Amino acid sequence: MLKERLKRILKGTVIESYVKDLESIIKEIILKYRPLSIIIAGSLAKGKFVVGLSDIDVIVITREDLGKNRFMLRAIENTDVEITFLSIDEVFHAISTGNRFVIDAIISGKEVYGDIRNEILKYISKLH
Repeated sequence: MLKERLKRILKGTVIESYVKDLESIIKEIILKYRPLSIIIAGSLAKGKFVVGLSDIDVIVITREDLGKNRFMLRAIENTDVEITFLSIDEVFHAISTGNRFVIDAIISGKEVYGDIRNEILKYISKLH
């Protein structure tokens, strides 16, 4: 299922060949952190990815706050994969305080692992 979701997101983009490497990165995160959800966000999720300018934004939603281990950087060929870890409580708090980065990531993002994005979208629609 993960590979199929990634194929749908990357289909027709200039980085369609990144599926295998991105899947590997995401599987590593799943095994190590057991997240509630993983969302592809930013320009890739919006269909506006530009090779050489864009990075791949990945939001990982966990049960627990990971403290200082909040960011991870990987690369696929010449493209950075920027991974941000947020606990579910941090996500709801960020939304309630109007954090545009988190709100935009949830609204326009593509969930590739887990199934809590719809629940979070309902929360956003109640507040805004």
